[in-house]
Amino acid sequence: MIKKIKDLLSGFSDKKESVDEEKISLLDKACSALLIEVAFADKIFNESEIISLKDSLKETYNLQDDMINELIDDAEKTVEESTSLYEYTRVVNDEFSYTDKLELLSRLWKLAFADGSLDKYEDHLIRKISDLIHISHSDFISIKLESREN
Repeated sequence: MIKKIKDLLSGFSDKKESVDEEKISLLDKACSALLIEVAFADKIFNESEIISLKDSLKETYNLQDDMINELIDDAEKTVEESTSLYEYTRVVNDEFSYTDKLELLSRLWKLAFADGSLDKYEDHLIRKISDLIHISHSDFISIKLESREN
């Protein structure tokens, strides 16, 4: 939740610096919240999903574990208080290129498949997010199939 998650979540590692706590941005929180939403979609947030979420955040944000835990805690609170996905997806639509959105979608699928099974609620939520961030259906399906194979 730094420069913008546009650089971080998309894996654009031009800038591999550590992120300062003060630089947590709205875009970072939005993307983290979307990841948390998917993790909680099936009402089970098990160890494999926690590990996948932390790995995804560590890989894209280049953060230390304590900062990742803080980011997850903050995103969990945001998700609990939220009534709509629109507030998150609006930020993503405003700041992300289509390629960045595809990378976000890939990370959402990776998280959904982390526990070895895809719950119908996870599938529905990712489909909804995909629609809200204007991902084509063919890209949605191909990323889903690619994520399932990995």
